[in-house]
Amino acid sequence: MELSKTKMNIYATLGAAKMRRKHGLFVAEGRKCVSDLMRSFSPVSLIIEKGSSCECDWSYHAADAAFDVCVASPEQMNKISNLSTHTDVIGIFKLPDRSAVADYELPHGLYMMLDGVQDPGNLGTIIRTCHWFGISKIFASHDTVDVFNPKTLQATMGSAGRVEVIYCNLGDVIDANPSLPVYGTLLEGTDIFSTVLDDSGFIVMGNEGKGLSDAIRAKISKPLFIPPASADHPESLNVSIAAAIVLSQFVK
Repeated sequence: MELSKTKMNIYATLGAAKMRRKHGLFVAEGRKCVSDLMRSFSPVSLIIEKGSSCECDWSYHAADAAFDVCVASPEQMNKISNLSTHTDVIGIFKLPDRSAVADYELPHGLYMMLDGVQDPGNLGTIIRTCHWFGISKIFASHDTVDVFNPKTLQATMGSAGRVEVIYCNLGDVIDANPSLPVYGTLLEGTDIFSTVLDDSGFIVMGNEGKGLSDAIRAKISKPLFIPPASADHPESLNVSIAAAIVLSQFVK
């Protein structure tokens, strides 16, 4: 079917968090990202660029699909897309219900915590990295960027459906699990490459510019430091790169 103007106008607003909440929908772009997210989230509409190579493939299944399969012009795809160059497949999904209170008493294991991470690309990369290293749950402060931001989803490359992101008060989660150590990267921390690491605990990464908030910094029980190779180094590491280095050491 052809994409209606009414639906296009709604879908074109989903780049904004308030519009995602208003309509209960989020948008994902690209064949791999959309395909992977369909395993974990409920699709509402699949939008395919008219004349693209995948039009026939999806149209063949349209009659049996539990969601709309729409064909759109390049101009319509551009209006919906949040990328500089639109892809030939865009998926519209139901926003999952976040109203349920999470169970903060956690079993033995490793958990990522994000304290005010603001860049969508950084969050997406951290989610993708957690998926790679087997971390299935991320606790994020309320001021961390929305996981359903289109740029975040694009950076996850489909891993958003495999890693749960829970927005909460990080201090409450830490306090509810006193037996779990709390790791954080600080300048006064111990060298991560020579530190014996536990196989359980919270790994906390902070804001790109400010680092960890004072409240969470005070709860760090095991500070870590990623040492530079020499005195000639940048002021800091990108938070997603730092997260990857830290996770690799825990897995090691």
